[in-house]
Amino acid sequence: MKINPINRIDAAYQAYQKNNQPKREEVINKPQADKVELSSEAKLQIQKEKEAKIEQLKNQIANGTYKVDSEKLADKLLSAWKTGAKIDE
Repeated sequence: MKINPINRIDAAYQAYQKNNQPKREEVINKPQADKVELSSEAKLQIQKEKEAKIEQLKNQIANGTYKVDSEKLADKLLSAWKTGAKIDE
């Protein structure tokens, strides 16, 4: 049997392709998206800031100094209406 140099190249190319195909585990275990986790200290700080903001708003409402931004309110109502959200709930 005579072996052609072309057959050797073809066999080498096929072996190369076989070795460079992703393994089944690599295809199944694709890297997941980035994930962010907050530390307990960060969560506590966020909670404190929320509580301070709520207290500030309560004081403004109690004192009669709270001002409603009518443009923001209208924009939010309009976007809610466009998305089909029920505003009266």
